[in-house]
Order: sequence, then C-alpha cells, then structure tokens
Amino acid sequence: MSKVALVTGATRGIGAAIASRLAADGYDVVGIARHAKASFPGKFYECDLDDTNNSQKVLAEICREHEVSVVVNNVGAVKVQNAGDITVEALSQQWRVNVEGSVLAIQAALPTMKAQGFGRVINISSGAFLGKAGRTGYSASKAALIGLTRTLAIELGPLGITVNCVAPGQIATETWAANNDPESPKTKAMIETIPRRRLGKVEDVAGAVGYFASPAAEYVTGQTLFVCGGLTVGKSQA
Repeated sequence: MSKVALVTGATRGIGAAIASRLAADGYDVVGIARHAKASFPGKFYECDLDDTNNSQKVLAEICREHEVSVVVNNVGAVKVQNAGDITVEALSQQWRVNVEGSVLAIQAALPTMKAQGFGRVINISSGAFLGKAGRTGYSASKAALIGLTRTLAIELGPLGITVNCVAPGQIATETWAANNDPESPKTKAMIETIPRRRLGKVEDVAGAVGYFASPAAEYVTGQTLFVCGGLTVGKSQA
C-alpha cells in the first residue's frame, strides 16, 4: 500500500499546514496550487483548478507518476457578494474550483485506490455552509462537498475507501489576517462568541485531516468534523 498524499491548495494557510502534517506522519506529499512555495515538503505541481482542461491533464500526470492513496481537497475559491449582486460567473467559478476540482482529484486517484483496496478522501468544507451573509456561492459549494462526501462514502466504502469532511470555523490564516484587525472591537466580540475563546490555528485543521488519514479512522466514513472551537454549537454565555 502506498503512502502518497495529494493536497490541493497546498502552499498557503490550511493547505500548507496539512501538507506539513502529512509529511510528518510519513506520507510522500504531492501538492497542487497556483503558486509554488520554496519550502514545500514534497513534490509540487503548479495548477489552477479553475482551468478544468489543464487540471485534468495535471492530475492525470500526477497519478501516473505517483500512487496516490490519500486525497485532500483543500483548495477553495470565495467571492463575497450580497444577494442582489450575485453573478453567474462568480457562482460558476466557485463551483468549478470547490466542487468540480474536488471531483477531478478524486477521479484521478480512484484507479490506484481501487487497485490497492485502500484510500482516504478528505474534503475541506467550511462552517460557512451553515449560512454566512455575502457568501451564497461559497456556502453553496461547501455544502455540496458535504453531500459529495456522504454519497461517495456509500459508493466507495465497499472498496476500502473512506470519504470524510472537515469543516473549519474561524481560522487564523494569512488571508484572515489580511482582512481582519485582530485588535478591533468587532474581532474581539466575535472571538467572545467562540466557546474556546480563540481563533483556530491551521494546525487544528491539519490535526483533523491527520486523524482521518490515519489507521485510527479506518471505520469512520461519510462524516463531517467541525473544527470551530464550538462556534457551530451555539452562542456561549459569558
């Protein structure tokens, strides 16, 4: 059985943490992203999953050269648009990257997984699928990943392949920091609604992925694990 993990969106934030975690766990990591990272802990392929034709070619090349047994669909596109401003173009772009890109990655690795009688698919959704203002396209596409996870778990379980999902909450990534002032009253008030009273770390999400990829999760499939510090449970009381 091979120990090769394919991670999309692998060079920044959550994706970079996932790649590092899986490498530390003994996997040969293959990463896909639009831009390279000098310190990437594995083999890197430059690819924009918004380009379907090129994505299919790159994924086919990866799976010819590597016996991929773990797929982590981490890449995510988000466009902030309110209800009256939603465009078909933005909806389509988020769907292509977040959903179609995930399907293509799974399909590319599936022949190896079937031949080995073993595979792990881990989709990265978002707590935003529960609803978040201005994120219609993103929320819908991330909700679709959960439906995809549950259905593929049924189809692929008999083949020794598990399919699970991780739904992060508020995670302190570079993108988050660029768009939020950690010292602002708004940010501090938001953190007070999280039962753990802190933002999540990228390592928190990577830990959940490491679990789903591990032998300890062999009997777990079709599930969504929230990594949100309790935010999705409800508002905590001060």
